Amino acid sequence: MSTVKGPASGLPALVFAMLAVALLVTGCTSAGEASTSVSSSANTSESPSAASISASASNVPSSGIPTSTSAAVVGSVPPGLATQPVGVAGVNDPACTSADRPVVLLHGTFSSVRADFSVLTPALLAAGRCVYGIEYGDGGVGSVRQSAADVTAFIDQVLAETGAEQVDVIGFSQGGLVLRTALRLTGLAPKVAVGVLMAPSFHGSTSPLLTALPAGVCPACADQAVGSALLTQLAAGGDLDGAVRYAVVSSANDTIVTPVAAQVPQGPADRVVAIQVQDRCPTEVVDHVSLRANPGVVAWVVNALETDGSPDPAALTCG
Repeated sequence: MSTVKGPASGLPALVFAMLAVALLVTGCTSAGEASTSVSSSANTSESPSAASISASASNVPSSGIPTSTSAAVVGSVPPGLATQPVGVAGVNDPACTSADRPVVLLHGTFSSVRADFSVLTPALLAAGRCVYGIEYGDGGVGSVRQSAADVTAFIDQVLAETGAEQVDVIGFSQGGLVLRTALRLTGLAPKVAVGVLMAPSFHGSTSPLLTALPAGVCPACADQAVGSALLTQLAAGGDLDGAVRYAVVSSANDTIVTPVAAQVPQGPADRVVAIQVQDRCPTEVVDHVSLRANPGVVAWVVNALETDGSPDPAALTCG
């Protein structure tokens, strides 16, 4: 295998490419692009190293994404996973009780619950919500279909352990597509009341990052590329499922999930509410990754849950 001589010693070309994609997708921005809105949370997020990415890739089946649109994918979650730690205090806490629906967190590509939700979680807990999260897809690189099946099995367990009838879901980036897939293909729709989506790859993305790696290395990347077999199948049935209400927050500065307008599900105003940071804060620069820790966005997400998917635009405050 050829090598690429970069800032570090010669890494295998594939691993180096994977590291570049991971750094961009999970938001390890260059020093010149680092956002002040996430600098305060840097000590709570971990960026994947080349070694961890390589190890993750080795667990992905070489066959890539499923080619059949009819084959069922069965999720499997070990008993008690809903109470297992994911590196964020208060998430999957078996002692948590709340009169409100449980909140399930779905992370993005090359990422984790800790990386994507360390800032948001304390705000959810302060609002009196019980929060649950699952690590899926070997860091979010596995097939979105399989991740959706695993998430469905996890939510079934959350419902069983809490006695709730439905959950609310917060999905960041790929988490939005994982939710869409689960609602459509695994029977999850009746079990979800509100889906709050942060920069979701709901309709995929035109970013060249998604096609920079072979599908067998990052099936989730291929699944999120516009025109993929998964997105084509999902498009055939429209965007909405069940009675789920959708609230979507995006940023005009997003260069990862593009075009930004495609992040929003198509549906009536009583089912779909969307806002861009710049609608409220025209001069604020918030990229794809810093969106998840932006204080105004965090406040808006909490309000979206409190209003059953009908957030007040004024809840998104400017920094």
